[in-house]
Amino acid sequence: IIAIFAVITILFNGILLLSPKNSREDGGQGFPLGKKVDKGVYKEILKSGGKQLSLLGGLFFLVLGIGFYLKSFGLLYSPRGIAFGAGYTDIKISLPFYYLYIALSVIIAISFMISYKKKKFRITIFGSLFLIAAILVSGIVASTVQNLIVTPNELSKEKNYLQHNIDYTNYAYGLDKVEVKQFDATQNLNRSDIDRNDITINNIPVNDYKPAKDIYNQIQGLKSYYQFYDMDIDRYMINGEYRQVFISARELQSDNIPRQEDGKGTSWINRYLKYTHGYGITMSPVNEVTASGQPRLFIKDLPVISEVDIKVDKPQIYFGEITNDFAIVNTREKEFDYPSSAGNVETVYEGTGGIRLTPFNRIMLALTQGKMNFILSQDINSQSKILLNREVIGRVKKIAPFLAYDEDPYIVASDGRLFWIIDAYTISNKYPYSKPMSDNSDINYIRNSVKIVIDAYNGTTEFYIADKEDPIANTYAKVFKTMFKPLSSMDEDLRAHLRYPQTIFDIQTEIYSRYHIQDAREFYNKSDVWEIATQIYGVSGAADSSELVESSYLIMKLPDSDKEEFILMVPYTPQGKNNMVSWFAVKNDGENYGQLMLYTFPSGKIVEGPMQVEGIISQDVAIGNAINLLQSGGNSQVVRGNMLIIPIEDSILYVEPIYLRASNASALPELKKVIVFYRNKVVMEDSLEKSLLRIFPKDDK
Repeated sequence: IIAIFAVITILFNGILLLSPKNSREDGGQGFPLGKKVDKGVYKEILKSGGKQLSLLGGLFFLVLGIGFYLKSFGLLYSPRGIAFGAGYTDIKISLPFYYLYIALSVIIAISFMISYKKKKFRITIFGSLFLIAAILVSGIVASTVQNLIVTPNELSKEKNYLQHNIDYTNYAYGLDKVEVKQFDATQNLNRSDIDRNDITINNIPVNDYKPAKDIYNQIQGLKSYYQFYDMDIDRYMINGEYRQVFISARELQSDNIPRQEDGKGTSWINRYLKYTHGYGITMSPVNEVTASGQPRLFIKDLPVISEVDIKVDKPQIYFGEITNDFAIVNTREKEFDYPSSAGNVETVYEGTGGIRLTPFNRIMLALTQGKMNFILSQDINSQSKILLNREVIGRVKKIAPFLAYDEDPYIVASDGRLFWIIDAYTISNKYPYSKPMSDNSDINYIRNSVKIVIDAYNGTTEFYIADKEDPIANTYAKVFKTMFKPLSSMDEDLRAHLRYPQTIFDIQTEIYSRYHIQDAREFYNKSDVWEIATQIYGVSGAADSSELVESSYLIMKLPDSDKEEFILMVPYTPQGKNNMVSWFAVKNDGENYGQLMLYTFPSGKIVEGPMQVEGIISQDVAIGNAINLLQSGGNSQVVRGNMLIIPIEDSILYVEPIYLRASNASALPELKKVIVFYRNKVVMEDSLEKSLLRIFPKDDK
């Protein structure tokens, strides 16, 4: 850019000096075509342009020197060597060469600025050539040192830098605060222990959230234009008990709105004025089923019926996960709520959301949306409003595009109203020495720093700072001073439903499987690398049915706690082995929110991992015969659910639900059996209670 500017400057000077006053007498008008120009004019052009070229050349090399200085910090993210970040070669070779580049650039810049007056260009020319040579030589030297000196002696040369990588990777992913404790796995449970931990036992999720969504859609969808898009896992105080539940919003699916009689599609009135919102939620406990094996429903139907002390007084969902269209409310056309035997139940929007449809706004919307009905419709009046950006993820992205968002918003029932909670992340790819989270991403820093609450009725969107120590979030809060609120200002009931997101926990779990090793020598030797445990999941006997154990939300009492709490956990096994070596968890409740815990088993003690228990189950003759009986006739499939690792006291209980599903594609899985494994004993009964009763009889105190 500077070189082009210099050429333009010289040409501009030439134009000025070749004006008519500088031409010969017969040059008369403008540039003298075919006439000679005084040589002194050309000298004047070069002299005038040379001054500016000298200044611009000096400026160019000065900027180049600054660029080399800034680029030297890029060594902190170098992928060369055994660990991410600046290594031996980067510090000992590449960094000194950068200092050389900077010095040469400054010298050349100064020589450019003084060379014009003294008319000595040797330093400038030779300095430029020397800089080019230094850049070429540095690459050769760095490659030679890396291959001939560092690689044969990696540990001794890279140990200090490897330690930096360990420390700063843990800092970047919030793993430096993991509290490590020993879990004895004494396996000495008795009936008294089971009874004493009844809250944990009563919240073991024998219902699987994956098929639960399909079940909800079939038994609670009720109409084709209603859809349960996602199944959320949460906890509530229900009738005085701490219960883990599945909860899902009944949203409006715009593509399935009733069409016109001529089959030409959905009318303007139906799509934007009549069918404007979803309606209500469905909730079920994770551990209870009906006689037919379907989840028992706490909240259900239209209008919303609640069998528990959770009420939904404002069931209309105007803002949701699949609400892509705008809606026009407060028109002469009442809005559809839900169908009933006595006719459709209708409503009028009473919320604070929306933009008034003034004549000017109607014209502007007609132009921007390409729909002349904004102007022509007689159903729109002075009280009408338009609700825009109703899809909740798209809504927050428009408000704060500088944050990264979790793709799993979850619905919360609080004080009779419905709210969406969304987790937002601050991320960076410029954290020194920190390993990127995957081979396909250069992100090497992440924090769940922001929580967002959206009112499903009004669309009110509030941003809260959840991590006061995150410098990125704090900077945003200083820039947008009225946008971010302290977490303490969030409604207490909503704050009780904050969850530690699976997204960031799974990232931390993957990173920590190796970076729990704190010593550089052990890290280099890979002597204690872990893996996420595997399990058998899906149709019994199907090929490739093994998969990683998914991190699970559970209500349980941790070994060092005096009460049950909502946690997210996952088990680890040694690399290449199936025995369980530890389990990783994070707390979700109250002041302990976000506290990461690692429970390790005593050295030398073998604790069965999920895949080992799966093998024991598969080899048990009684269970095998029972499963064959369930699927006899070939019209049904036995589906093995998630293997649940349940720590109780100082012991481990393993639970696996068994479902039965008819072979046709639309069939729903039904919970038929529950397998429990404990201390080399495996049983399968119709319910969890019966299985536990066989292992822990009433007289076993």
